[in-house]
Amino acid sequence: MKETILSGGVACRIEGSGPRLVLFHGGGGSWTHWIRNIPELGKHFTVFALDLPGFGDSSDVPPDIDPHEYVGIVGGAVDEIARGGQIDLAAFSFGGVNAAMLAVRMPQTIRKLALLAPGGLGRVSNAGSQYRKMPPGDAPEADKREVLRHNLALMMLARPESIDEATVDIQRDNVARTRFNSRRFTGSTLTREALPNLRTPTIGIFGALDNLSHPSVYARVDPCRSLKPDMRIELVPGAGHWVQYEAAEAVNRLLIEFFR
Repeated sequence: MKETILSGGVACRIEGSGPRLVLFHGGGGSWTHWIRNIPELGKHFTVFALDLPGFGDSSDVPPDIDPHEYVGIVGGAVDEIARGGQIDLAAFSFGGVNAAMLAVRMPQTIRKLALLAPGGLGRVSNAGSQYRKMPPGDAPEADKREVLRHNLALMMLARPESIDEATVDIQRDNVARTRFNSRRFTGSTLTREALPNLRTPTIGIFGALDNLSHPSVYARVDPCRSLKPDMRIELVPGAGHWVQYEAAEAVNRLLIEFFR
């Protein structure tokens, strides 16, 4: 996997060959939100998996940056990847807010769009009161991993068996390298505002047991259906919010079929 830094200090991992497919991760994440998808997608596309500003290996941004300015930085990186041509874009949760706004801004560049459990549809989460903060740095590692497991079960993954040690390792690293609070995006109505103006062919992919959708996944699905009636909707059985990780095979199949 090749690593590079794009416009605006946006870090990018590149793998595969074929048409260009860009991936945006969710809040508190990095390119590793797609770690179970990149190998398969790379058989069909040149995959560009970004660390969004303030996450992973990308440069920091002011904590109070205007969302449209933030999306402008992301757009500069996408424009560099597109090189005057077209790209396809798949985006998860917080990344979905960026992607919906960007697709309205760059309709000639983004050919097709996949939104996976997008945020920005208003406050649809009921997890805040049960969320546990990470213990201080000198706390035992076992205590930190227990908090990570709790939060993964609360917000990200529907099945206990999905939360193995490798999954906790991914979450541990992503939390440690998150410097930007994405909740201003995910709890906003920015995606709601973008969807009626979105002309790009779009698929919405949702885990049927989405942990962050209260009282059910339809808290996300229904606004998408009403605001963009031609949006294709796919519900993935047995999967939670982090649908492309918990149900990687099903999501890979949907994305390959849609973008091809």
